[in-house]
Amino acid sequence: MPIALDRRTRRDADLRHVSIEDFLAREFPGLVARHGPLVAQGITFLQAPPLSIEIGTSSWSFSSDGTTLTASRGTIGGALVVTLSEAEFSDWAQNQRSFNAMLTARELRYRDGSEVDVSGWDSLWLTLLEGWPVVDDTIEFVDRHGAALDLGHVLTPADDPADVSHFLREAGYLHLRGWLDPADMAAITADIDRALPDYREGDGRSWWATVEDGSRRCVRLQEFITRSPATSAILRGERWEHLRGVLAGDDLLQRRPSDGRGLEALIKPVDVTVGASDVSFHRDCHFGRHAYSCSNLVTGIAVTGSGETNGQLRVIAGSHRVLMPVEIAKSRPYLPVVAVPTEPGDVTVHLTCTLHESTPPVVEERRVLYTGFSLLPRAADADAEAVGGGTTGGHALAALRERISQILLDEATRS
Repeated sequence: MPIALDRRTRRDADLRHVSIEDFLAREFPGLVARHGPLVAQGITFLQAPPLSIEIGTSSWSFSSDGTTLTASRGTIGGALVVTLSEAEFSDWAQNQRSFNAMLTARELRYRDGSEVDVSGWDSLWLTLLEGWPVVDDTIEFVDRHGAALDLGHVLTPADDPADVSHFLREAGYLHLRGWLDPADMAAITADIDRALPDYREGDGRSWWATVEDGSRRCVRLQEFITRSPATSAILRGERWEHLRGVLAGDDLLQRRPSDGRGLEALIKPVDVTVGASDVSFHRDCHFGRHAYSCSNLVTGIAVTGSGETNGQLRVIAGSHRVLMPVEIAKSRPYLPVVAVPTEPGDVTVHLTCTLHESTPPVVEERRVLYTGFSLLPRAADADAEAVGGGTTGGHALAALRERISQILLDEATRS
């Protein structure tokens, strides 16, 4: 059966400080009883080394005995050794921040292992916490009637809505055509051109990259909808609302806010040398908080067409169903990699758990808008947000993303 959209198992209201001693005594035995064999299977499949965690002057190790995951005190030979603060372990143990997040933020301290090992243990740890397997040899891609699914199929408003929502849940992505008017894309292009002079490096609402000639280019425009009447009309229109209902199926989805940072305009220049423009395979939840917010839906509106010459979205089909490590996805993916070439006005959709990448343009730039739909807040989460003015974890992750963009900017400046 395809994975359900709503995969939330944790609440911000339950967050607390978790020491490693407390975790091993209270939570680890139950997690191992439920998910230990899946972790052991993943360790064998990935050929992952043991993991040793150092906190202060103490250390603990996690390894497989061939059938389940075991924990022991001390550092063991051949292990990937990661040094964490107590706060970092607490975040990691509660899926607030991943090793990937700490690594990208230049905070992770590790030795005797590679980035592939670090990425592998991020996946294995989430397998322990959530029961999301690293590998599943039984995965097939079938339509609602049991026939083989065409992973390159482009769906239109003429398709049965049930087929559209099934494809999304089965494969983890969609390529849609005919849902928006391609003629509107010229107006959006003009809106981007008019908005660009209003953005400056360091303004907190744009990302920048260096291209081959040494110049700096704005590659991400946040708060763009306030500068684009054409975009605003699309996202508030009947077609977009109809699409929300089709994608939701039996789930409840809401549109992202139509102001502020609920939508971003991205420009993908040719010959980027430094900066976060085209990002290789990743999940939108790979920095953390999968268990608090997934799966949300990310929608890309093709302002220009996309393809091999000007870059395109590529997805790993079914990667929302198995926890393929990000670094493995970049080098040796073990599920189908599907390119999604678009025409102006096409819409792509991917789940926040689906591995995806943007390939770099080689001839001409491309432009795309990103927004999406999210699961309705659960009652307890909505109450906590109303009292606290927002989810602490969600705000912290947003701040981390902006901090990482600043790190990349600083590195570009130094180079």
